[in-house]
Amino acid sequence: MKKRIFRLVIVLLGLYFSHAFILEGLAGWLVVQDKLEPVGLILVLSGDANGERVAEGVNLYRQDYAKKILMSGGPLAWQLTSAEWMKKQAMALGVPARDILLEDKSGSTKENARFSLPIIKKHGVNSIILVTSPYHSRRAQWVFQKVFARSGVKIRSYPVQASKFKIQRWWTRHEDIQLVVLEYLSLIFYLFL
Repeated sequence: MKKRIFRLVIVLLGLYFSHAFILEGLAGWLVVQDKLEPVGLILVLSGDANGERVAEGVNLYRQDYAKKILMSGGPLAWQLTSAEWMKKQAMALGVPARDILLEDKSGSTKENARFSLPIIKKHGVNSIILVTSPYHSRRAQWVFQKVFARSGVKIRSYPVQASKFKIQRWWTRHEDIQLVVLEYLSLIFYLFL
């Protein structure tokens, strides 16, 4: 009996002292970042409330990683789409309207990919940088790779670098807990699509 109690105490102490490492690893696994190189198009996904995805896309545009930005996001409110709103943000940050393309019908990551592909092909693009939030980058990459599988379009994932979401101690912040839990649930859902 004493050996069992001793083992249980050792296991509990081990979990207590390693929980931060384990939890940070769970959130860190969600983040996928590829090496950057110039591409035909920067594709920015809608879905954040603070405009950090657009800001990252504009930052990449300013660094000449692509000459065009595609904003992908459907209905937002009344007759405004996320893509239109993102375009306004990008223009406010100095991107000319002529360099911004819109995909304004999607309501999910899968639809972002499905509805963006014809626009990408129409413009003769064979490589993109996919910009999204860090916690969303693995699922976004999976979905885009699946939808683009036969297209010949190469996808480079590049999550927002200065994101409000932080891997360190994410479990201590209510909003970040929601993001990580929902992302894992969404990953499970997308595995069965």
